[in-house]
Amino acid sequence: MALSIIQAQYHIYHTDLSGYLAGGDMVQDALTRYALGGTSKDLYQTYKRFKQDKERIPPAPTITITTRNWRDWLGHKSYYHDYLDFFDHELSQLEARTLQGSSSPLSSSTATETPSLLSTSWSISHSSPLAESMAKMVSDYLTPLIPGLCASTGALIHLGYGVEFGSRLLIAEGLAYACISYQPATACYIPTAASGATSSWSETSSTKLNAPQQKRSPTVSILNMIRNDKRLDGMFDAGFQAKLNVVMSSRVSLLKSYLGMWTSQVHSVSDALLDLSQTSGLLLFTATNRFGDEQQLDKNLANILLATHAARFLVKILPSEFEKEQLLKAIWMSLVATFVVQGRPRLIARTSSSQSITADGLPQEKEQESSMTPVVAESEGAEQGSTTKFGMATIYFEPEAVCTSADRWKSLSSEAIHADHRIVPKIVRSLFWAELEHGECNDLFYELALRAVGDDPASDESTGPGF
Repeated sequence: MALSIIQAQYHIYHTDLSGYLAGGDMVQDALTRYALGGTSKDLYQTYKRFKQDKERIPPAPTITITTRNWRDWLGHKSYYHDYLDFFDHELSQLEARTLQGSSSPLSSSTATETPSLLSTSWSISHSSPLAESMAKMVSDYLTPLIPGLCASTGALIHLGYGVEFGSRLLIAEGLAYACISYQPATACYIPTAASGATSSWSETSSTKLNAPQQKRSPTVSILNMIRNDKRLDGMFDAGFQAKLNVVMSSRVSLLKSYLGMWTSQVHSVSDALLDLSQTSGLLLFTATNRFGDEQQLDKNLANILLATHAARFLVKILPSEFEKEQLLKAIWMSLVATFVVQGRPRLIARTSSSQSITADGLPQEKEQESSMTPVVAESEGAEQGSTTKFGMATIYFEPEAVCTSADRWKSLSSEAIHADHRIVPKIVRSLFWAELEHGECNDLFYELALRAVGDDPASDESTGPGF
């Protein structure tokens, strides 16, 4: 059913949903519910709901995009269909060449719907020559686009889904979406290799935090400075994307100085992913309110969390630390600009256990700390313990940890699938992956996920705008 939905909307509906940063929501929601264990009925209801709102692709202009001129029309939404045709052709040709040169038959990602189609994860291993070739192609086209995507996390989110699930169709859509979302005005924030810049970061290994957090979140401290910076006062009446573009184009020197502060305080890709995961989750629920029984989640702030999740997979296919640093800087700049546009909410929230999350982004210590943390299996066969499927990754648990670590997320995923707000499953799954990559962090990610499904009322201190 998930594959049928992808194919049904391909070449019919626009990946960009009415100009907002929620591009590809229908496919993303279907895949997320599939990964969380949703039934065919759940997926069909998702398709039926979104079909009413999707923006049909307009008639294609009469241009032909090639490998030589593909950069000439960056940033023009009207050429989405042409970019989609171009990347679809490139990926099809790559697939044909790889299959022809392979000694063993490889199944196409669009042939039949089997669990292996959607569980393919390049983040764990390049399981085939085709996956490796596609990963390199994505890297080759994404790398020059990264500086212009600071104001468009939607493209990164959609491309991340394509890479995570190994879908050629989603990859073509994601690359096309990235091309039409490119904003030259934001490129000044991210230095290119041609400028002689090099990475200031080091290793990329995942950092798990089983014990209470040892260090403060640099982004939370910087956002508190930005909240009181009068140079960012003043706003005008316009849509979210227009405001975002104005903030990023009119406050270049100021925002670059804040970016420099952050870069000097994180020292690796794993540090940056942890900081973005904590801050984006905390920021989302700072700006979450309740009106009666309805929880108001800020979709623009949620996109930062989803983009961080996408980055977990995209960094695996980028060629060097420099490109990985570029990508995470682009997401960080989007976080800061979104924070400004959404009214610079005060960073205070409460967890489901009524613990305060302090100004440095850390919950107060619990009396008992669980040291049982899920990890990605290093090999297909584990000698001890048990494995379970969740979120398309094979997770290995110590025997005594299965009931506590895995089951609580399984139970939560069932609630998320049937949540009233359609973005909740994606939030819960992103927070699960954050715990998977970085450890429990005093249960921060799990307790934020509880907030997402509405198990804990939003704090009265929340000051964000909602939507």
